[in-house]
Amino acid sequence: GLPDIAEVEGLDRAHMKLPRAHDELVEAVACANPRTVVVLSNGAPVEMPWVKHVPAILEGYLGGQAGSGALADILYGRANPCGKLAETFPITLEDHPSCGHFPGGPRIVEYRESIYVGYRYFDSATVEPLFPFGHGLSYTQFSYSSLRLSRRRLTAGEPLRASLRVRNTGRRRGKEIVQLYVRAPQSRVFRAYQELKGFEKIDLRPGEEREVVFNLDARAFAYYDAGQRCCQVLPGRYEIRAAASSRDIRLCAQVELLPAKGQPRVQVSRRYMGGYLSAGGRFSRARFAALLDEPLPDNLMEQPGAYTLNTPISDMRASLIGRFLARAVSRQVKKLTAGFEDTPQALMMRKMVAEGPLRVLLMSADGGLSPAMLEALLALANRRIARGLITLLQAFRARR
Repeated sequence: GLPDIAEVEGLDRAHMKLPRAHDELVEAVACANPRTVVVLSNGAPVEMPWVKHVPAILEGYLGGQAGSGALADILYGRANPCGKLAETFPITLEDHPSCGHFPGGPRIVEYRESIYVGYRYFDSATVEPLFPFGHGLSYTQFSYSSLRLSRRRLTAGEPLRASLRVRNTGRRRGKEIVQLYVRAPQSRVFRAYQELKGFEKIDLRPGEEREVVFNLDARAFAYYDAGQRCCQVLPGRYEIRAAASSRDIRLCAQVELLPAKGQPRVQVSRRYMGGYLSAGGRFSRARFAALLDEPLPDNLMEQPGAYTLNTPISDMRASLIGRFLARAVSRQVKKLTAGFEDTPQALMMRKMVAEGPLRVLLMSADGGLSPAMLEALLALANRRIARGLITLLQAFRARR
């Protein structure tokens, strides 16, 4: 799994790799014994270069105080696992749509993947994941059958009832999480290939079968049109998909959505970019600007004259005063973390101070810095020298 230094709250990881020694350990043990189970302890997806060399992987995430007992119960067969992944595991970081433009900077972050987050990207761009969203195995098996819709044609805004039968075909009692996706196969708008619209968890004994019901409203077929600034429902054929994961579609049925009487024709925004996904997730800045239909702000470091009390100290490096404050704060943090510099707590403290706004100095100065003094430093950082010096002198006089 990941060491503590890689699980620091509030910090982004620079990669998705496990420590090299952990990968080498798995490879060596799997080579000596092919019947090896890998138990993972991690707070987020990791790359698994050894995935094809082991027959079983148990994702433990960060289980907390009782996690070890739960893992032991699963490994020894006392409990039947039923968890499903609430995120997509890519094969490598480079397969992820945010790779290359996150965290971005120096001043702004551009979420160029737009709506294509997680399975919405991997399914829409047909990129093979390591493990798909909703994936999860069990010590038993489940069969899906008899997907039925309450109607085959309905008017936009009317509810739709979807039901199916799920049977435990194995020898153990177990729980299954049934997922329902909606797909608009002939959609002309900017939307994902398919979207999760509901899920149900059921507990079945061996041989037991149960009906699972989903009730879909108008929002289940809607998409958000950024051009019109509202949710829209387009008439047409939609696919209702019952699945065990986003890549394990078990049953499909179609429903035709008709326009309501008197409903005006839906205005489709022309911002739809047919080639947006063709770049393999490398959404260029030009395509992103075209999608937004407005110019992107300059992604440049803020310059003296534009600083405010909310400007992070690390963003004031273009100013002599800003660099002085950054060094002073860094020295103070170094003193506070002396003796445990390479710990998660020290790393988080350094990052918080660097990314914190200028005004946090009032809280960390322990009364040694007044609001007037901070305003004076801000004026000096903005190269308003006369104003800064006068304000600073007044602040010192007020202290006396």
